[in-house]
Amino acid sequence: MKINNALQNQKGSALIEVLAAMGILLFAIIGMMISISYANYKSTLNYHYRVALLRAEAELQVIKLQHSSYGTFGNLGTQEFTIRSHSNAKPIKATIFFDVLTVNDPQTTLKTSYTKITARVRWQETPPMFSLYVSPNDYKEVVVREDYFYERVQ
Repeated sequence: MKINNALQNQKGSALIEVLAAMGILLFAIIGMMISISYANYKSTLNYHYRVALLRAEAELQVIKLQHSSYGTFGNLGTQEFTIRSHSNAKPIKATIFFDVLTVNDPQTTLKTSYTKITARVRWQETPPMFSLYVSPNDYKEVVVREDYFYERVQ
């Protein structure tokens, strides 16, 4: 009789149901916040990759113009620039490194050589708000290569 009476007593069950609903809602909201933070981080990262890629391509186009106009590759020293995703964002310092290599390719002909110029852009990302998946010392890098073929004089 006491067991039957205890099962019919509903005091406190509404409070438990409300707490359980709040726990489920809290879990869903935290999941959404982490998802939004991760999506924002990836979107910003893709923008930084695009800016770095466009800057590397622009520098290679300037080098190509100098080579076709003056016959020299010009200054291939290290250059720094900033990446800014929006007006309130902290600027990120990026560095462009150039590597030049002259290759005598025996597969094409004996008279052909080419110069390979590689532009390497490096920068350090700032971790997102919920950084469970990003190292604070994580450097990102974009590499673009341009080949300049010419006939070798023997």
